[in-house]
Amino acid sequence: MLRPVLWIALGAWLGAMLLFGAVVARAAFAVIPSPEVAGHLVGRVLGPLQLGGAGIGIALAALGGALQRGRVAVVLPLLLAAVCLVNHFGVTPAVAEIRLARLGDAGTDPGLAERFARLHLLSVSLFMLTASGAIALAVVHGLAEAREAAGAGDPRP
Repeated sequence: MLRPVLWIALGAWLGAMLLFGAVVARAAFAVIPSPEVAGHLVGRVLGPLQLGGAGIGIALAALGGALQRGRVAVVLPLLLAAVCLVNHFGVTPAVAEIRLARLGDAGTDPGLAERFARLHLLSVSLFMLTASGAIALAVVHGLAEAREAAGAGDPRP
């Protein structure tokens, strides 16, 4: 019963990240004429994705432990959950604050644009790190299932 739950949670997480990164963010900036409005939309979608990622990471760690998949299957999703939380509560609010400041009187500050670019790059990097880690976690679980199947005499790979 736990194996299908693990794969559904992991697949949903990976699918949501892929949909966001490859479709939603790109479409928002391609279709919405105002970069500020597009950024606001992307930020509103990113927030639940980050919080959901933290929750799924914790759930995947518990499932990895319950299935006795080893230390990596427990620690990696906890690290990914922490990255999601750092991005959500640390980086994303700083990006939003700069976005608001750029709309006001501080919009002429040249250092603000540079800080925004650095923080945005950090946010994207953390998102990509989370996605890469989730892919690595899928490999960890796939290999564990292959070992379990081989040990049980199951003909499945």
